[in-house]
Amino acid sequence: MTQLILSLLLVMITCNTISVSYPSGAPISACQTMKPQHDGVYPKPKPAPYMMKINSSSYRNGGAIQVQILGPPYKGILLQARTYSKTTPYGTWLEPPINTKILPCPENPLGSITHSNTNLKGKSTTYIWIAPNTSCPDVLFFIATVVQSFDVYWLGVRSAIIYNDQKATCSITETPGQTDLLSASSRMAWQPALHSFICLQLVLFFVQRHFLL
Repeated sequence: MTQLILSLLLVMITCNTISVSYPSGAPISACQTMKPQHDGVYPKPKPAPYMMKINSSSYRNGGAIQVQILGPPYKGILLQARTYSKTTPYGTWLEPPINTKILPCPENPLGSITHSNTNLKGKSTTYIWIAPNTSCPDVLFFIATVVQSFDVYWLGVRSAIIYNDQKATCSITETPGQTDLLSASSRMAWQPALHSFICLQLVLFFVQRHFLL
């Protein structure tokens, strides 16, 4: 019985550790809320010790804008371009800088960027955003969740507004390959459920093994 209890405790601790922290990037379930989903941990009050630096106050479809997070070094990030009253990320991110990766959110599989590990990032980390070719809002802004540690993070770190350049022209056709990318991101959305299923199977395995011995 003691061996069974120890085995179950080990499985539960391992599963819980994986489920309450995301050292390799934000989960897809955070795409809209931008919350890290660290159990029992709440965002720190504003103002955050961070600000965003961007190299343009306007955008044209297909144009590039550089984004930097200024402030203390940070470990985690979830970064998007949004407009008011919507949670859909706009545009796409170019090749992610070191220690970061693309988060394939269902609404826009190339429109969010997150950390790939807990290595420190800083003002030298430059994110390059490419403006959309379709559905260009009049105004956009960059918004981020910045994580210093498991229990220290800030929501809603925003940039200044960027305006849609009057000379910009936006197509109304669908971006090639968008459907395939959405399918891939939908498959990835099953990962949290798969993780829970595997943990449950491990618990059942140890229980059955104990009674069969």
